[in-house]
Amino acid sequence: DETLNRRARYIPKSVEEIIIETECSELLYKAINSLPEIQRRRFLLYYEYDYNYNYYEIAAMENCTAQAVRRSVIIAREKVKAQMKQYLCA
Repeated sequence: DETLNRRARYIPKSVEEIIIETECSELLYKAINSLPEIQRRRFLLYYEYDYNYNYYEIAAMENCTAQAVRRSVIIAREKVKAQMKQYLCA
């Protein structure tokens, strides 16, 4: 009964939605991989990995200040956004 209720609430994605999601994911990882190594590493530690590191924890790992990590993450985020806009608007 519970499984039936779950299935009734679940609306399967269309083929178009799956393709768009896949392409967006590929473009996102392409944009992230184009970042300089330090920015990419800090960006991924802050956003991607399940560790949910904060700026201070990343700074301790990187032997730098939390402010330096914060700046790296912000710059990386802006670069990724710009590339995604470029890809999606092209």
